[in-house]
Amino acid sequence: MNDEKVIAYIKKCLESGRMGEAIESAMLTGVTLSKEELKNYIYKYLDNGWMSRAIEGGKAAGIELEKDILIDYLNRYLSNGKIYSAIEASRIIGMPLPRERIINIGSECFKKGKLTAGLEAFRLVGVSPDEEELIVCGNLCFKEGHLSSGLEAYRLANRTPPEEELIACGDRCLNTGHITPGLEAYKLANKTPARELLRVCGELCLLEKRTDDARKAFVAAQKIDIIIKVARIEIREISLVELRDSKDIDESWRRFRPGECLDCKSDNGFNERFFLLSRTPETKEEKEWLDKTMESQYGVMHFAVGVFGDERGLADSAICKNCGSSNVGFVIQAC
Repeated sequence: MNDEKVIAYIKKCLESGRMGEAIESAMLTGVTLSKEELKNYIYKYLDNGWMSRAIEGGKAAGIELEKDILIDYLNRYLSNGKIYSAIEASRIIGMPLPRERIINIGSECFKKGKLTAGLEAFRLVGVSPDEEELIVCGNLCFKEGHLSSGLEAYRLANRTPPEEELIACGDRCLNTGHITPGLEAYKLANKTPARELLRVCGELCLLEKRTDDARKAFVAAQKIDIIIKVARIEIREISLVELRDSKDIDESWRRFRPGECLDCKSDNGFNERFFLLSRTPETKEEKEWLDKTMESQYGVMHFAVGVFGDERGLADSAICKNCGSSNVGFVIQAC
């Protein structure tokens, strides 16, 4: 191992709190570590909330940490809402944490959107947080794009997240390149994100070389393009008499009529329903959309579509009077 690699390894040990390992490696390889440098790292550990690593490092470096210093850092952890660091420091120092202060810290954590730390604080003293505190925390989580934490806060409060909060969360997620929670937030709100926002998300994913997420964002944007287009197909149920009396029919119009029941082979009478389409479907996706819409909105599973010269269409559904089947074959005829 050359000198550069040795120094890099020692620095990595110091940065991760493994001071004893760093000192041992330095001694074996002849690398010099000053007391001042080691002391700076020890206080860096304390700043990070790593009190046990700071104490272990101090012992390895021959640097003693006074109890007053440790108590001061315990109070800092409490003030900054570092509840886990405070718990560890309390155990190391042998100083019990004050109950009321822990509750106040938990409440402050909720006000900062730190759900996990807040819940841990309340758990330590065996108290349940107020619903309103959880809602405040959940809304902050949504605002920051932390969907799962926001949902958990609302679940614990036995509330349903408002649509506007979910959309705000979805927007934050998409604007920062987090496609999966962004789409999930919009889905929970029963809304569709803007195409432009999805494309922005996809571009951010590409910049970060997250190609799978980028593809997911661009595919979602493409689907919205399709939905917007097919949504322009308007469907209106209409009687054939009304259609004949209207001025909509001209020489160019052709429609399908029932020819024969494909189940009983009868061609003697059908009950028909007609649906005027603002335009006929062009793509596979539009045809699938029309099939689903006809079934979900009108209960029609089998139909044929005739066309006008101006791209409008007429969907014809038929039920066999003889056997009641909708499995009917159609033939084309002029109207």
